[in-house]
Amino acid sequence: MRHFLVARQQLQTWLTLHSWRRLYGFMQFVGRRLLVDRCMQTAGSLTYTTLLAIIPLFTIALTLFSAFPMFSDYSNRFRNFIVINLVPDASSKVISVYLKQFSDNAEKLTAFGTIGLAVTALLLVFNIEKSFNQIWAVRRQRKLLTRTLIYWAALTLGPLALGLSLTMTSWFYHRGLIGGFHIFDSTVRIGPTMVTFAMLSLMYKMIPNCYVPRRHAVAAGLLVGILLELMKGLFGLYINEFVTLKLVYGAFASFPIFLTWLYVCWVIVLGGAVFSASLSYWHGNAWTWQSHAGTRFEQALRILVELSRARHRGEIMHIDELRRAVSLGLDTAHGLLERMLEKGWVEQVRDGAWVSAISLRHIKLVDVFEHVVTPLYTHDGKYLAELIDQMRMTLDESLEDYATREAAASSLQPA
Repeated sequence: MRHFLVARQQLQTWLTLHSWRRLYGFMQFVGRRLLVDRCMQTAGSLTYTTLLAIIPLFTIALTLFSAFPMFSDYSNRFRNFIVINLVPDASSKVISVYLKQFSDNAEKLTAFGTIGLAVTALLLVFNIEKSFNQIWAVRRQRKLLTRTLIYWAALTLGPLALGLSLTMTSWFYHRGLIGGFHIFDSTVRIGPTMVTFAMLSLMYKMIPNCYVPRRHAVAAGLLVGILLELMKGLFGLYINEFVTLKLVYGAFASFPIFLTWLYVCWVIVLGGAVFSASLSYWHGNAWTWQSHAGTRFEQALRILVELSRARHRGEIMHIDELRRAVSLGLDTAHGLLERMLEKGWVEQVRDGAWVSAISLRHIKLVDVFEHVVTPLYTHDGKYLAELIDQMRMTLDESLEDYATREAAASSLQPA
């Protein structure tokens, strides 16, 4: 009995260490992706774009508020909400004054000026979409008209939804329907955080032009929401304790503070996008694949064989089910499927669901290699051309034969 307890304790210790090592390895993978996807450089680009687009976005929101009499009383509240929750304390007063001046002047713009503001605001959203699609390895972009309609609807309906929420909350509060339970006070305290969490989750779910599991988007939204709140407190503490910026820049210190804050925010938001895109790699230790072109060959073969098996069963496979079956991340599987779609080997039957479009006997190993890795080609080398011809002959085998041989080889391996 004593030996059993000792063995059990050793097993639990090993499992705990294994779990921590696995978590550490996965976080290293997320960190590498953060650098490989150039999130730091992208954050700088988005900071500059945000600086240009923040006034158009702000003006559009205030214009919508003033266009509806029922929301007109909430313009100042909306302005205060934005400044308090999105701007660090050290620069909030100055930024608030300039936002009011800019928005007041913008209300005098002509129709062409208003169109210019709308275009500037949409450019910011398009840049965000482009950055997210790069992180999720999406090759096909949405059509321009579709993108414009979707994001313009979001830019216009978002402020209206916020105004309606403020109106309903105020209506319930003044009629004593929620005040007795202190719900209103709690809502005021946690409301901004919940709004940030909801917006981030929707961004991670809706902006990438590919399937993103809801749980992954929510997990990333929650993590980034918490990090932004923590960073806001730490950033304010740093500015108050270290007055170097104020000594150097004087009255202009608010602007570098605001730019730095925007940059840090975008780094965190893009980091959340990388985290959301990486969560699918946790299953089956998909993150342990070597990240080079050669691995794409084996990954593509696995996908084609798995889809062919599903076809023989008369089934279609959702990409989430497919990537689990072949132990790949969602973005890796989606990227390979899009490349094989170009050759007509697979077909997307509905959003996120894929089928094999051709029998494996009609696909050669060499075709897959040249399409997903590199073409086998030489410019002028005679001996090299002979070697390449030998490689072609070796890979001149149908995927149907390959799948049969691979299954036989796997069955011979000891369990």
